Amino acid sequence: MRSHEGGHLNLVPLVDILTSIVFFSLLTYAGTALAALTSFDLVLPPVVVTSPDEVKQLKKEEDVLNLLLAVRVTNDHLEVEHSAEGGFRTRIDSLSTRSLDSLQALMTEIRARYPQNRDVIVIPADEVSYDDIVRVLERLKKSRFSGISLGTKARATPVTTP
Repeated sequence: MRSHEGGHLNLVPLVDILTSIVFFSLLTYAGTALAALTSFDLVLPPVVVTSPDEVKQLKKEEDVLNLLLAVRVTNDHLEVEHSAEGGFRTRIDSLSTRSLDSLQALMTEIRARYPQNRDVIVIPADEVSYDDIVRVLERLKKSRFSGISLGTKARATPVTTP
């Protein structure tokens, strides 16, 4: 009579070793990948104070926003607008390096003129690439704006005819 019972192979130590290898590989990879990434501290859009009662509710004078600043990004140009002194609006053609240099210089000038304002809203158009938005965010960060927020514009709804 022949025995059909074979030896058993214990796979638990092998699984333990493979789990450890995978864990430490992922941990090492995530550490190097995260170190290479550029991060942006995006905040909520600023609140505009319109009445004296709202000013009293704020804790510090530096929390009062007296300048609403927006940068609109499209595929072919940038628009910078702010609400001070009856309004300001300028257009910078294209998204080239030279145009981004002009944006940075303009935003640095605005930051120097209104030092209490650290907030800016970036409003990208639907068709703008993520890379272009990141390049604009980098320039705003270099201009010493710390309260950068992403806004949206009203999306165009297609008109259908019956």
